[in-house]
Amino acid sequence: MNRMELPEFYVGYHPTAPSSLAGLNRNMALTVALGMATLMALGGGLQNPIDRGAFEFGVRRVFEGVLYETPLPVLRLTAPFLLETEAASLLLVGFGKSGIPRFAQGHHGKKVRFEGSLIHRDNMTMVEMNAPESFAVLGDPLPEEERPRFESLGEATLVGELVDTKCFFGVMRPATGKVHRACAIRCLSGGVPPGLLIRDSNGDGVVVMLAGPDGTKLEFDIQLAARVVKASGILEMQEDIPVLRTREVKLTEGRE
Repeated sequence: MNRMELPEFYVGYHPTAPSSLAGLNRNMALTVALGMATLMALGGGLQNPIDRGAFEFGVRRVFEGVLYETPLPVLRLTAPFLLETEAASLLLVGFGKSGIPRFAQGHHGKKVRFEGSLIHRDNMTMVEMNAPESFAVLGDPLPEEERPRFESLGEATLVGELVDTKCFFGVMRPATGKVHRACAIRCLSGGVPPGLLIRDSNGDGVVVMLAGPDGTKLEFDIQLAARVVKASGILEMQEDIPVLRTREVKLTEGRE
């Protein structure tokens, strides 16, 4: 009578496992490890690229320059500060979902000094004016401190996503598309300067700021935020800031 061959059995307190069971465990562990590595590589490849925007939340710097409220609220720097970009003019917003704060209004063309937090993306730079106690008017600027005449690039018709520039430049991620629409509506209604995000075939984009045709703030339908729109007007370079002076922003038919 042949003895029945029983399968190998592993007792947990023995120092080693049976050879056949150990080999099986090694193969399974190797398969799982390779599978996880593959999934991680695929997952990483499907992720969106790192957003280039940055917001120095909680960090205050001192800024000094000439304040202009129209056609966009900007500070033309007269004192240098350290930053990766070499912007001559900085766009201005207030704390939270608001445009230039009340304490800074009414000083168009005056030299000022204040503290604030930087928001920057590529060559576009903005300051959140979040320290009202630091704001000081220094008087009239010297002639060489005033901004030069704007450079007109002629008439243009541009198509792109209507974005609130504060979020897009670095405060929020993501700051485009339907998922951001509710936030963009609140920011734009609060006075954050509007911009037109124009993308190329590779998905890279540039923001052109939007302003009214006669130096006033652009009036537009806030519900167009985060949607693809078209605007026509005069394209200008206001030092290093591209601006389209336009009368109207329209929804592009069949586009979101």
